[in-house]
Amino acid sequence: MKLKRFLIFLMLAPSISISTPATVDATVKSPTFHGVKIHWEYGRTFFTYSYSIVQTGRFTHSATANSTFSGWKRPGVKAVAKQYVGWRSAVAYWNCR
Repeated sequence: MKLKRFLIFLMLAPSISISTPATVDATVKSPTFHGVKIHWEYGRTFFTYSYSIVQTGRFTHSATANSTFSGWKRPGVKAVAKQYVGWRSAVAYWNCR
């Protein structure tokens, strides 16, 4: 009986993890730069890609996901960086000037 439960668990575990939305491992923060809030979203998608999204209406800004740089974007334009990381750690940064 224990073996049967264990085998059922092994069959169901991957399907449960695949059906879990990728937004579970995402974070939205509003850091401030010179007193102005910045929209910053970062995390993992499909458990294998690291991403960073930054947007502000007043400053030139950029996003970095691991070693992928989005480039400097004008105010109001979304900066998006995405990189395949597999099972390694995901690191995200934002920058304004």
